[in-house]
Amino acid sequence: MVTPAVDSDDTRSTMSSDVSSTRELLQRFKSAVKEAHGLLQGEEYQRAMALYFDASQSADEMCERFFTLLMRTAPSDAHRVLLVELLSWRLRYLTAQHQYHLAVAKTLTGLPREEWIARVETIVILSQSLVAKLLPALELVGSSSLGHRIRSLLADWTESVRDLVTNLRNWGLASAQAARVLEWAIDNRLVGDRT
Repeated sequence: MVTPAVDSDDTRSTMSSDVSSTRELLQRFKSAVKEAHGLLQGEEYQRAMALYFDASQSADEMCERFFTLLMRTAPSDAHRVLLVELLSWRLRYLTAQHQYHLAVAKTLTGLPREEWIARVETIVILSQSLVAKLLPALELVGSSSLGHRIRSLLADWTESVRDLVTNLRNWGLASAQAARVLEWAIDNRLVGDRT
């Protein structure tokens, strides 16, 4: 079987485009952080908040790019396993943390409980970001044993978010953030929807 020749011009063009967009993303991050810092000094908190959020989104996208690149260029499946395990244990940590914060909230009432629920929501959003980084890896590993491990991990995470949404609903403290994360997980078929 003859392997078709790769169009080197197209390859160079794609690589050049990727490098350019990465540089733009890095510059966007640096500019946002620098401007936000200045705004904080001037006590313009609302504008600083928006810029820090933009910077965090840029940093998150850079992390995803590097993880995807590492998965694609890893010299062996053993290296890919290590990369996935690194993210998977961070995801397990965040899952345990949102369960911990939820348990603390259960012991509180009034404003303190709402503050802890807000922390839970933040942690769930952070865990969703990690899950989003694992999704492209599934396309690379396909139906291999590593693919099954990733799917199992993501299914467990989704169930923990589902339990969180159920518990909050039972307390009369429905969380729009947590519900959106669960909906996102179902839309991405991380686990089948249950009625």
